[in-house]
Amino acid sequence: MSTSLDEYNEATHDALHRAWSGWGTVDEHVIAHLISPEFLGGPRWPSTRQAHVVVRRDGELLVASDGLADPMEWEDGGDPPVTNGFGVEVYAMSGDEFEDTSVEAIPRTWLGMLLMGVSSTVAQNGPTFARMLQAEGTITVAFGADALPAAAHERYVDGDGLAVVLLGATGKEIPDTVDGPLSPIRLVNAKLLTAAEGAFCVQDGRGSRESREELVRRFHDQGAPLHSSLTRDSVVG
Repeated sequence: MSTSLDEYNEATHDALHRAWSGWGTVDEHVIAHLISPEFLGGPRWPSTRQAHVVVRRDGELLVASDGLADPMEWEDGGDPPVTNGFGVEVYAMSGDEFEDTSVEAIPRTWLGMLLMGVSSTVAQNGPTFARMLQAEGTITVAFGADALPAAAHERYVDGDGLAVVLLGATGKEIPDTVDGPLSPIRLVNAKLLTAAEGAFCVQDGRGSRESREELVRRFHDQGAPLHSSLTRDSVVG
């Protein structure tokens, strides 16, 4: 394709900025890397830009990937051959109190580490992740518990030393999708599950769609379906 993708970058940024600004105040600075992790053996994002945005609102914090939906041309031609990257950006939000919410400090918080880990997993699986999410509605991802403070391990870490995140829950606070200049972009919530909730929706080593949907229903009843917290009550006993 002869047309430069640069012309779509600003339109993509504006579409995502409008979505995040509808929730809170977007920090003018982003969490970025001096050297792209792609060049250090990390997963490839649609472009070499791998960043995360920070949004604040009345003591609440939202961290979102910024680059998974960057415009890209598929090497195999694709259908369509040019898209807004993997067609997703992932985000996590919390009303928990953090000692330091500066852009420099957020990557060291459990919320920042959780979301950045999820972003890396999404990038590693790319189009496969997007197709799976489209087919299943929600999915779960396990990750190492290093991101969580030791005091939270009893409630949030399973016997294998893993914590579980539910991806794909929806709610009124954040739009499900935004219109990118090349293709739709799904905004994917990442919600930290308690160990009991994780076991509830991942039975016998396999994920149950019905169980995940039941969890989402209970989260709505609880009143904050999109928020992660280290202090909330588990919806599974």
